[in-house]
Formats: sequence, C-alpha cells, structure tokens
Amino acid sequence: MIDEKIRALELMYRAEVAKQLAEFQNYLDNPVGVGEHGNLIETMDLLVTKLAESEDKLLTLEKYYIND
Repeated sequence: MIDEKIRALELMYRAEVAKQLAEFQNYLDNPVGVGEHGNLIETMDLLVTKLAESEDKLLTLEKYYIND
C-alpha cells in the first residue's frame, strides 16, 4: 500500500504535468489570444521546462517509492 503522502505527491506531479500540457496546447491553438506574452517562443520554452521538471519528479517518485 502506498503511503498517503507519496500518493499526494504523485497526484500533485500528475496535475502539474496536465496543467503544463494544457497551457502549452493553448499557446498552440490560440497564439494571438495570449497578448501579455511578447515572446511566444520563450514562454513556450518555459512551459516545456516546467513540464520536464514535473515529469522528472513523477518518474523519480515512481522509481523509488511506487514501483517497488
């Protein structure tokens, strides 16, 4: 059985991944509608960085605490 704190972290990281994917898709679908961001590519790069960090956290958690 997975400890509740580990489960909470897993859910938090999965939510972060979903959030970054949704925001990135929004930039792809509606680049004109995102007026406050002057440099679209830099902003999208930042989203990819956040996505990679969240995925890395999730993979690390799974490797050491969930998939035992």
